[in-house]
Amino acid sequence: MSVKITRLDGNQFRAESDGFEVLSGRLDEQTPPIGMSPGKLMVASLGLCCAFHATWYLKRHNLEATSLQLKVDTMNDKAPSRASEFNIEIKVGAELDQKHVDGLLAEVKRCYVGNTMSGMPRFNYEIKTI
Repeated sequence: MSVKITRLDGNQFRAESDGFEVLSGRLDEQTPPIGMSPGKLMVASLGLCCAFHATWYLKRHNLEATSLQLKVDTMNDKAPSRASEFNIEIKVGAELDQKHVDGLLAEVKRCYVGNTMSGMPRFNYEIKTI
């Protein structure tokens, strides 16, 4: 998996992968942002991944849901600056017995993004001049 990040103007950036793009940042401190901040994109990625897994579980078990909403709240630390806790609330428009609540939770916990974030990944940096 590879994502290319390109600086546009000022502090505006474009992330590209597989023909899709996401914009983030702002021209300067006085202009409105053109998209979510990198931190909010990270939180959105976690929520989206959990939503995909929840949908797969519901479909696989033939559970009709009238709605599905997720809310991800974070707690932050400052030294170093980071998200230190994620609280994920899942609202399902369906009657679920305890077996399906447990199954849905287990499936949501299979999320690639969440597993990556909790797994202490290694970061390798390389700086090249162009």
